[in-house]
Amino acid sequence: MKIWKTLRSILLCGTVLLAAGCGKSALYSNVSERQANEMISLLRTHRMEVAKLAGAENMWTVLVGNKDFSNAVEVLNTYGYPRDEFVTMGKVFQKSGLVSSPTEERARYMYAISENIAETISHIHGVVTSRVNIVLPTTNAFTESVTPSSASVFILYRQGVNIEDSIRDVKHLVTNSIEGLTYDKVSVALFTAPAINDDIFQETKLINILGIHLTSSSLWIFLLFILIIILAVALLSFVGAKVLYDYMTIKREEKERRVGKDGAKKDSEEAEGDGKEKKNSEGEPSDEEQE
Repeated sequence: MKIWKTLRSILLCGTVLLAAGCGKSALYSNVSERQANEMISLLRTHRMEVAKLAGAENMWTVLVGNKDFSNAVEVLNTYGYPRDEFVTMGKVFQKSGLVSSPTEERARYMYAISENIAETISHIHGVVTSRVNIVLPTTNAFTESVTPSSASVFILYRQGVNIEDSIRDVKHLVTNSIEGLTYDKVSVALFTAPAINDDIFQETKLINILGIHLTSSSLWIFLLFILIIILAVALLSFVGAKVLYDYMTIKREEKERRVGKDGAKKDSEEAEGDGKEKKNSEGEPSDEEQE
């Protein structure tokens, strides 16, 4: 069991390394960590390889696999990412050394209110992006007729979301946010965002191979990794067998040489013994007789 778990871990790590070798590209840079996490979560639900990289001033870069780059852009655009950065009232009226004219102050005030209302509407479920344009009457002491305030709201929302039921609430929100604005002077224009082509995600269905869940696109990488392992094992086995065969051959040759030397020595000793016996048989006195 431990061997199988180890092998499975090696296969999984190898697949990840091979997939990482395919490379990633920067999708969006200088986004907040919250937006980066939301984009990563959204893209991972569509089985894409994504990551994030820290940048300067607490900003992040979202990375996506090269093969998923175009699909990731389409998905994020459909869901309204990256989110629009709305200017707050404090930034619009931040202190500066210059003195603004009444006309500039009025324009900045309308812009700040529009940004605040648009940001509020963008938090409604299904809204991709929103814009608010308001018209405030100019005060003139020499004219009795005053142009009433008005506002127009642009909303881009995702398909499949019932946003029409929220039009009345949106109008009430805008009316109560602008002084002197009446309900009938608020217009709301709704537009649907393009739908995501689900056909591009058909190949991202998971396939279970040896307990490892893979997409069809990464299946070939996994099979290539398996083939590399098989070839490596076969090569190591061949090299090991060759080394073992050479080692056994050397040992056998050394044994044969040692046996040959021992046999030659024994033959020489036997030949010397036979020579001594032959001399004794020819009449040479033995050692006892000489004494």
